[in-house]
Order: sequence, then C-alpha cells, then structure tokens
Amino acid sequence: MGRLKTGILVLALAGAGCQSSTLSSDTAVDLPRSAIAQAANPEASDGVDTQTLVGSIKPAASSNSIDAYVPPKTGTVFTWRNNWATLPPVISYRVDGVVSGGERKFVKMTAVAGLKEKISAYYDTAGFGLKGYRDAKDKAVVTFKPIEERYRFPMKPGDKWVTNWESYDHRKKEETKGGGVVEVLRIEMLKLPAGEFRAVKVRLPTPPGMPAGLTHFIWFSPELGVTVKEQISNGSLNWTQVLEKVSQPAG
Repeated sequence: MGRLKTGILVLALAGAGCQSSTLSSDTAVDLPRSAIAQAANPEASDGVDTQTLVGSIKPAASSNSIDAYVPPKTGTVFTWRNNWATLPPVISYRVDGVVSGGERKFVKMTAVAGLKEKISAYYDTAGFGLKGYRDAKDKAVVTFKPIEERYRFPMKPGDKWVTNWESYDHRKKEETKGGGVVEVLRIEMLKLPAGEFRAVKVRLPTPPGMPAGLTHFIWFSPELGVTVKEQISNGSLNWTQVLEKVSQPAG
C-alpha cells in the first residue's frame, strides 16, 4: 500500500482571535507530512475500538445549510484519537489565533500533545482550507498550493466541486499532487467521545499514493469550527480519527 501523509490524516482545526505574528506571502506555510505506513491489517489498530469511537448517528438536524465558516475561540484545545498503527493514538492541537499571510488570514493551530515536535497548521479563514504547516522555528515543513479545499461555504448537501492541489515537503524535497471531486452528502447528528454535534458529511477524493477503492469521508462541525471525524476505509483497512475532547479557554 502507498504512503499517506500526516497532513491528510490530522483533522482540520481552526481558531479565532488576533495575534501579532505574521505569515509572509512569499514564505510557504506548510504541513508536516510524516509518511504513514501501510495498515491493511485491521488488527494493527493500537487497540482502538472504532465502533466505540464512532458512536451512533441520529437523524439529521433541521437546518440544511452551513452559511459560513466560524473558527473556534483562541485557546481552545482539541484532542483527537485514531486507530492508525503508525500514528500517535492521541493528538492535541491548541487554537493560537488568526495570523496574516499577505492579503489573506489564516487560523493557526499548534500541536501540544502527541507529535514529537510543535508543528503549527494554518487554515484559510474564508473556508477552512489547509495551507500548510510550519515548525517551532517558523520554518516551512510542507506547503499546499493552492490551498487544499475540503469545504466551500456556503455549503449544503448536494454541492460538488473539483479541487486540485500540490504539496511540497521542504524537508524531503518531495512534491505530491492530489485532488478530485468533493461532494457534500448530508447533515447528521454525531455522538462522539467529545459530545454530540451537528456535522456535515463530505466525501473526499482518494488520498494520493493510496490504492483505488478506498472511501474517504470527513465530518465538519459548524459549532466547533473543526473536522470532528475522518474515515478512510475499504473493508480490510478502516482508519478512523474522532474528536475525543474539547477544552475551552478559561473565561
């Protein structure tokens, strides 16, 4: 099986507020693309019960549209749990606020638990599209060009669009191309370890480097401003990452 980048696996995160740091337009923001090994063996799951993680799905909420992206508060910490054998079973990101990147604004999220280094992810505030990741010294790790557009607001079931992007790993000097048709499926009520949330389910293209036949779904919570669940599966492989905990800032 091919290699799957951490940037694809780490769920979309976001935050609100202002911060003095600046992301220059000529400096690529990036995403740490640690390669993820083959996990076709369903027993190699770090002991995570995906049925317990996923929880039950209740009938869809009454509202059928997500009008705009609203990021979470600065200081919020989101914790996800996954069953991928080569990833840390638990990964936490803290919302650091909004930074400037030329004429655009990006939500900055920094890893505070799970990863070996403090990598920061940057998401476009207009549509929660991933631009990339930077390390603790503010050096580019992986850059997306253009932004990886997983969501497009306003967004409702039935919406479809085509996304095409290229990512560059500044450490490995490697380029990856991805994209395809993105489809908004429906709005559901998800019961997860972190709580019960209204979420929009989206089908994504098969990740680059992975075999055909995989299905790739994500669930976005407008209430939290992040992706609360992600799943890649084909029957024998079933990788699932879900939101386990939300820690709100004091006050």
